[in-house]
Amino acid sequence: MKNRSLKGIACILSGVMTLAMLLANNSYNAQNEQTVFAETISDTHIEGTYISGDVNADGSFDTEDVVLLQKWLLAVPDTDLADWKAADFSKDEILDVFDLCLMKRALFAKDKIDENELIPPPISAVSPPLPCVGESRVLMIALSFPDAQQEYSADELQNMCFGPSDPQSPKYPLESISGYYSRASYGRLNMTGKVYSYTAKYEIDAYMQTDPRKVDHRTRDDLLDEVLEALDDTIDYNDYDLNKDGILDTVVLVLPKEANSRDANADGKKDWVPCSGPYYGYAKHDGVKPTEMCIGASDASYTTKFNKTWIHELGHAMGLPDYYKVITNNPHDQEGLTGLTGWEMMDDADGDFSAFSKLMYGWFKGNEVQIYNGGTQTYELKTMQDTPNCVLIPRGDLNGFHSEYFIVEFNTPTVNNSTMFAGDNRLCLFRQGGVRVLHCNAELYEKGSNVSLKWRINSKYYDRTNEKQRVLRVINYNNMFFNDGKVINNETSGFAWYDENGDRTVDPGITITVSDFDENTGCKITIAPASE
Repeated sequence: MKNRSLKGIACILSGVMTLAMLLANNSYNAQNEQTVFAETISDTHIEGTYISGDVNADGSFDTEDVVLLQKWLLAVPDTDLADWKAADFSKDEILDVFDLCLMKRALFAKDKIDENELIPPPISAVSPPLPCVGESRVLMIALSFPDAQQEYSADELQNMCFGPSDPQSPKYPLESISGYYSRASYGRLNMTGKVYSYTAKYEIDAYMQTDPRKVDHRTRDDLLDEVLEALDDTIDYNDYDLNKDGILDTVVLVLPKEANSRDANADGKKDWVPCSGPYYGYAKHDGVKPTEMCIGASDASYTTKFNKTWIHELGHAMGLPDYYKVITNNPHDQEGLTGLTGWEMMDDADGDFSAFSKLMYGWFKGNEVQIYNGGTQTYELKTMQDTPNCVLIPRGDLNGFHSEYFIVEFNTPTVNNSTMFAGDNRLCLFRQGGVRVLHCNAELYEKGSNVSLKWRINSKYYDRTNEKQRVLRVINYNNMFFNDGKVINNETSGFAWYDENGDRTVDPGITITVSDFDENTGCKITIAPASE
């Protein structure tokens, strides 16, 4: 198995399309290598027959097969396919990244919702590098520079970021990144991490050179290369590749707060605003290649602001986009989810994750997502901060949750919704909770080897007036939650499906009525056809 098509590895690596240039542009031709595969095909497979997708020949098509093909395409050593035909989804007798994309979509279509098992994370379709369920491990580097020193040691940041959950902490619910994610996921994501320190060779501004013709041209990628090379003898980077696909799950580079004021290219924008983005370099360390990094300057003297910054950015590393608006002519109105009902970690970087985010990350079991299928149905909603639950109203085929639908959830000002901070001052996000209706559109689009959410704010399909399709909107009652007796129907502002032009004009044809309301515990909702 010497030849394999690696030309679109970006599909595997969160859409980092430039990685394709790093890989050999040769294809595996099944006709030429068929005899090699024949030696490894299981005796239970009859010549000319196979189970589609079952590349490890264990008798079933599942996630293990997807991971195996991905590793084989990445040329991970000692990786063999037991049944090459099972992977040839495009039927061209060439195994390449396009087969991998089709294979992943087929797996989503195949999977039935098991009531007692976690729903497979729909966001995995965009191939994020950081695991969002089970175990994840974050590599964090506290950086200093000759002209700016990190204010906190690695040990101090370790305790600050990856300490245990502590509801008694004055910093709760942002007392630690690990604690926040454990509560948000109902214990279904155990995010741990390790912090190291490093002093860069050059001054801060040296890593913001934008002219590649300069001899001393250095970028953020060069900074990451320098850091990983310098710490190679100290860190085994395989410890941060939990699924063993040859990809560094993520790395966080924390610059000292002094860097936050820098504008080396004098463009009027701060150089080191925290962000999550791709690594375009070539380097591997311990056989592991970085593909994405979270990087920026943040003031660790305010624990809560520091932690929520990296909670938000790590949310990107797990695949979700920003929910805020693209700024047009109003820099004071960037909220994508508005009003007291609009708090969401991927919008404001405050509050809990919404039920949509939790669904995308795979934090719900099948029996915790109640799906409306017509007629008159009554559902019980409990506070989502304590109990994983929601009601989903599909427009049509769910398509593995990559479609348009409403989600109805119940929120209370508790747990991760309990507090926001202004400096060290604790403030309420909201005092009385209730029902929130979310308008979700998680459609995918594929371009070559790149798969992403079609309506994310940086997509070419996104309408920059912010008025048409978005991944997530909130439908509220005068910027408040819906409470006892409230009715949501086509007269409720924003409660409509998108039409063919992307406008919200299509009557959903249903009425949602809230009853048996208790602001601390939950309520009931009844969904019925509008004609009844």
